[in-house]
Amino acid sequence: MVYAAAVHPFSDVRRAFWLASLAFLPLFLWWLGWYPAFITGDSLDQLGQIETGEFFNGHPAFHTITMWFITRVWDNAAAVSLVQIVVFALLLGLIAKRLRELGTPLWLAVGAAWVVGLSPAVGPTAMTLWKDIAFTLAFLWVFAELLTLVRLREAYWQDVWNPVRLGAALSLLWLFRHNGLVTMLGVLAVLAILNRRNLGRLVPMVLTVAGAVLLVQGPVFWLFTVDRSTPTAAEVMLPVVASSFVHEPDNFSSTEVALLASIAPLDVWRSRYDCDHFDPLLFDPAMSVGVIRQDPGPVLELGVRTLWRDLDTSLGFFWCRAEFLLIPAQPEDAYLQRPPFRIPVNDLGLERSPRWSVAADLTGEVFTRAESPSWLWLTWRPALIIWMTFATYVMLARRPTRALVLPAALLGFHFLNVAAFSLNHEFRLAFPLYVAGILSLPLWWFVAHPESLAGEGTGGTLAHDDIAAIGAGKRQVEGIK
Repeated sequence: MVYAAAVHPFSDVRRAFWLASLAFLPLFLWWLGWYPAFITGDSLDQLGQIETGEFFNGHPAFHTITMWFITRVWDNAAAVSLVQIVVFALLLGLIAKRLRELGTPLWLAVGAAWVVGLSPAVGPTAMTLWKDIAFTLAFLWVFAELLTLVRLREAYWQDVWNPVRLGAALSLLWLFRHNGLVTMLGVLAVLAILNRRNLGRLVPMVLTVAGAVLLVQGPVFWLFTVDRSTPTAAEVMLPVVASSFVHEPDNFSSTEVALLASIAPLDVWRSRYDCDHFDPLLFDPAMSVGVIRQDPGPVLELGVRTLWRDLDTSLGFFWCRAEFLLIPAQPEDAYLQRPPFRIPVNDLGLERSPRWSVAADLTGEVFTRAESPSWLWLTWRPALIIWMTFATYVMLARRPTRALVLPAALLGFHFLNVAAFSLNHEFRLAFPLYVAGILSLPLWWFVAHPESLAGEGTGGTLAHDDIAAIGAGKRQVEGIK
């Protein structure tokens, strides 16, 4: 199979990287104005582990250990938030570079990066001390690698460092979020299907994933004496059980009711359940999660049984859980969780201390206006971007440009992951989809100009059959067979 090989000057591609990386500047304004970081209860939990040296795997321990390493250089929460926005900006530059290599105009590739950097939802989220931000950075790295794979196609696998890089990025999806395993496996499955006639080329990637995970969960966890306890599958099924019990209690046998009562009083199940906000029930003092972890089997079996027995209720529950991903307007009876304005009361000495009053005033005004209920559909709700992303890849699925649909596998599997396993409506859970979605929009260029991939494009992503489909006279290749 032969590919076109027109290449833009190196300086042009490099310019895309640096111009897009300058989207760091608006992020840095947020950092100066909201120093040391946006911090939540989860953040305080992990910072407390760093303070005491006792590491737990409830929040992925690898992320906490990463924070520990960063704070060895500068023992301040601001060090972590600063590293996050620096890496974030560099990844914006890398993706703009990959888009330019594909043939996207410079202004479009760089412009998408700046749209991300200037978004009122991105600045506060990118500097929040959350595992979700580290996960998003890994997600964007995978996205960049898939763009390279789209451009190089067969040649991508011929340089062993390409699949090794992709494997390293995929491993971080799992290491930074427990349910990142689902997204990682989805991408691996798609790559295996696409390369089913030559699975051997995937070996370096798979070995890198396995090696990275084993290294972290083996020697690294041993060195840091990590408590390896993680949420069980039975706990994941609790919202399904609660939904069915609240809406169809008559379907539960006396044995099943007794099991629920052993975990929490029945009135707690009824009064604290909310399909779009499960935390009040999960973290109610009366909820004995320890009972589930001691013997998760019965609860897991009940969850699976309930899922199919009360399928209509279960489907309604999953829709309620996922609707923040698909409905732009903010419902009056739901709340989209976002980075908190204030740092929670803590004993770590953390408090808001802006480093530049001008930055604090400017970003504070942006934050306040973005929080207006009438603007949430645009400033915080991810649905609009998700629908635009979906439309982008649908339009690219036509024959001349269908190779460009590959990154949709990453976004699609993570969309299903978030829709299935989110406990609450939280912007941070959709953050990777939001950012990668905006960065996918420049691919619309190829809907209108598919010949750019093979002519004025930069890496020749199209095979001859696809080039031929564009039209006679536009096949600038040699050796046609």
